[in-house]
Amino acid sequence: MDIHSVNHQIAHLSDVFTNILLDRGLLESQLFPVNAYISLACYNTYEAQYDIMRQVWNRISPEVLAQQSKVLLSEVQGLAIMYQWLYYGLGRMGVIFNQCDNDPAKESETKQQEWRYLLEKWYQLSTNYFNTKQATIEASGNRNLAFDEKVLTWLKDRLEPVNPAQVADHRKSIGTVDLYAFMDECEARAKIIEHGPYPHDDNQILVITEYTNLYDGKEKLWLPWSETETPLPSASLGIAMTLSDVTAKFSDTGTMTLTPAEYGDYVHQMLAYSKRGNKITSLGLDELASYAEAADASQQELFMRFAEWDKQQRLIAGAKAYMRGFARYTNQVGITDQIDWGLTPHAMKEYVPYFMTHDGDNAFARMFRPPEERAQDPTFYKLPE
Repeated sequence: MDIHSVNHQIAHLSDVFTNILLDRGLLESQLFPVNAYISLACYNTYEAQYDIMRQVWNRISPEVLAQQSKVLLSEVQGLAIMYQWLYYGLGRMGVIFNQCDNDPAKESETKQQEWRYLLEKWYQLSTNYFNTKQATIEASGNRNLAFDEKVLTWLKDRLEPVNPAQVADHRKSIGTVDLYAFMDECEARAKIIEHGPYPHDDNQILVITEYTNLYDGKEKLWLPWSETETPLPSASLGIAMTLSDVTAKFSDTGTMTLTPAEYGDYVHQMLAYSKRGNKITSLGLDELASYAEAADASQQELFMRFAEWDKQQRLIAGAKAYMRGFARYTNQVGITDQIDWGLTPHAMKEYVPYFMTHDGDNAFARMFRPPEERAQDPTFYKLPE
């Protein structure tokens, strides 16, 4: 992309992030210093992401990886694609705001070239992954669509009819898995991705929720603290369901909003599935109860473990969990074990002490400026032209 096209995408991504913030607001927790560790993670990403992703893109093209990832239970999906621009973009914003007198022209030429490289690779990946050929879920009309007819047919052929009582039970089980997956990522949704809506029979829609990198006692630990006494039945889980008279909106975080929110009476069919080896296998819906039982025990164990940690341990763990998201890419080319997933020495020395005593960063006030200011000066600074 030429510099004008790059800056056009930077402005678009700034708008995407603003809309995510308007929908979700700042994150709060009684356990983790979430806003502080996100800030720390973004600065660490600004220092480390380029070296990691350059190794990935030297081994596989974004176009090929996109096509390989348009499958069920893929590690690389809409949320992982957002990693490519969000964390680096926020870290860069903080550096320019705090260290470059709010002037992107003062950022080093090396870092400007890194950002351009990452954005170009992200654009090639995203526009080949989404069926709409757009770069973001928002630009795709708030639809997260990547599956082809072969994948959709596999799902539709295995759907089971359900009644409202069954839906309520299954939703409760899924919610328990949600809480566990959220806790293991230091209260973040990194393990959870939602797809759709795909058209289905009789004016219905098909939506899918997927979980990856769950602890099953067999695959490698996703995070150093993930091991629990009660492993889940598998490291991945997918749930598909069909609904009528319901609208579905998706964000670039891979999060689905259904209207009406109490949609249980409108669900007609459901399917559960997981990956066993390299094969996707359907599950009986009654098996969701065993996932919920294990997830509940593991979530409680993780909570007690984290509660015993001090603030610095929780701060660093949250930042490491965010950084670990890029392992979804290194896994595809077999180099995950060659990467140091810890914080950089500079981040440990300069940023950890700061965020031990600060809940956030002054630079992040850029995200809350009036719309007319953001229109002239996007949240993510443009590259000098």
